Amino acid sequence: MNKLNVLGIMSGTSLDGADFVKIKISKKNLKCEYVGMQSFRFPGDLKKKLLACAQNEKTVYSLSAIDHELGKFYADCYSELKSKLKKVDLIGLHGQTVFHEGKKSTLQIGEPSYLSILSKKPVVSNFRAGDIAAGGHGAPLAPFFHQVVFGKKNKTVSIHNLGGISNLSLIRNSKLSLAFDTGPANMLIDEEIRRYTNGKRNFDENGVFASRGKVNTELLIKMLNFKYFSDAPPKSCGREQFGKDFYASFQNELTSLPVNDRLATLTELTVQSIAKSYQRFCKPYPSEIIFCGGGAKNNYMMKRLQDELASSKIVTIESLGWPSESVEGAAFALLAACRVWSIPSNLVLSTGASKRVILGQITDLRPR
Repeated sequence: MNKLNVLGIMSGTSLDGADFVKIKISKKNLKCEYVGMQSFRFPGDLKKKLLACAQNEKTVYSLSAIDHELGKFYADCYSELKSKLKKVDLIGLHGQTVFHEGKKSTLQIGEPSYLSILSKKPVVSNFRAGDIAAGGHGAPLAPFFHQVVFGKKNKTVSIHNLGGISNLSLIRNSKLSLAFDTGPANMLIDEEIRRYTNGKRNFDENGVFASRGKVNTELLIKMLNFKYFSDAPPKSCGREQFGKDFYASFQNELTSLPVNDRLATLTELTVQSIAKSYQRFCKPYPSEIIFCGGGAKNNYMMKRLQDELASSKIVTIESLGWPSESVEGAAFALLAACRVWSIPSNLVLSTGASKRVILGQITDLRPR
């Protein structure tokens, strides 16, 4: 088929839930057209289990059970959504990353068989392993989508995702020049809000807490000295770098601060690590930075980023017709289409792989 209606399913490091994003894709030029999306929150019990998996607190027995439980969750969400979806030819399922160590190994869970049986569609999953086998970090993979959809001739733009982790794709004259994870975006902020509210809130809406606080400069400098920030790209990160161990390193100093100051300092860590990434690795600066992801809805964070990145035009991806949280799901929809069309979809400049390869594995349990 030269045109496909593809559903991309993404659940990221923030562990908020899963985004189901439908796009139409043409094989000829890989033109992608946004159709619609819906997000589903993880039930509280499942979310706790996934976080425990990501923090290496589960046995292999439990991990296997949660793998299937998550697969059933994706299928249940599809069942709820299918009356609205109309035509779907293919599903791209990222799954939930519970471990990622670039160039060595990666593990995404969420058994795809349940989705394939329920939907009667082929499901493409396990995208990252192929890139690691080719010598890459297995991340970031979304830059392929960024290049295809947002690259502009004779212009340098950056597509910058603010999810649990912050990552950028620098595209010069329609071709990817550089892509990497800059560090935490919302992950540490969200965890702090959950601790403070005993799980009643999952994020600092519009940065209200942070905007009322004062940055602890001494602590911020200590956190910015963490080695990952100065490492040269290509590089990728996750909870392995910025999870409970990172937090524990600064816990005494953080918890001695009022909550608004804690959140102001953690938000500024995101802002300054992003700004320093552009200063160190992205000169000449892009003429335009397009922000997406949940953090693009944080008004305080966006204001601080505009202050620090004043030499570039700052916009959000919603101004281009894509909801801020649709991009990652859409990216894996495109990667799924490339799998069935046998098109390599990793970018060497993004992941550090030795060569381009076709990513993803197909689960097709349609009745014969």
